Amino acid sequence: MATRSLSAKQVQERLQRHRSAVAVLAMQSARREVKAQIRAQGLKVAHYSAKEISILAEAHLAQHREQLTAGAEHAIATWPGFARWRLPNCSNIENSAQNQNPQTSTTSTVQMSGAK
Repeated sequence: MATRSLSAKQVQERLQRHRSAVAVLAMQSARREVKAQIRAQGLKVAHYSAKEISILAEAHLAQHREQLTAGAEHAIATWPGFARWRLPNCSNIENSAQNQNPQTSTTSTVQMSGAK
């Protein structure tokens, strides 16, 4: 099965989309954990505004960024629903844009001229 190489622009777009997905999932996890902490204190989440929860989640994310990011990376890599945000050939993707050879035509000059 032939593999399709990506252009430098496509690689950058995929990297950006992946990074964004990781950031969103990490923040969602932080929000979930903050809500769980609120409930563990015997308080109601409904008594907090969305802004307050977001501020607490950002602080939680800052403290646990490595763990939350790793969890988000794992989720994207393993869950079928997140396949569109995975990186193609995760190894050396940054180098693939630099190492790509320009595509050359396999059509001969005779074929292009339409000679019979």
